[in-house]
Amino acid sequence: MRPVFKVIIIYEIAFFIFWNLLYYSNIGIDHWIEKEFLTALFTFLSTMALGFAFVYVVFITAKLTGMLKKIKGLKDPRKN
Repeated sequence: MRPVFKVIIIYEIAFFIFWNLLYYSNIGIDHWIEKEFLTALFTFLSTMALGFAFVYVVFITAKLTGMLKKIKGLKDPRKN
């Protein structure tokens, strides 16, 4: 599996868990989601897009500054 797909899957799982925690921790949010479904869908999708944009900006910044090469050059302490 390509690393991009792993990142996407991890990203989707993280936001799924986040929204489940938000849904089950607050009594009033389930009523809000049922009452205003399109608003809830927009909020959910825009939160995911915002998270993706943030991760992408951090990745591109690390790539442009050469930080990714430094990170890849680190030795794994588990291996001798």
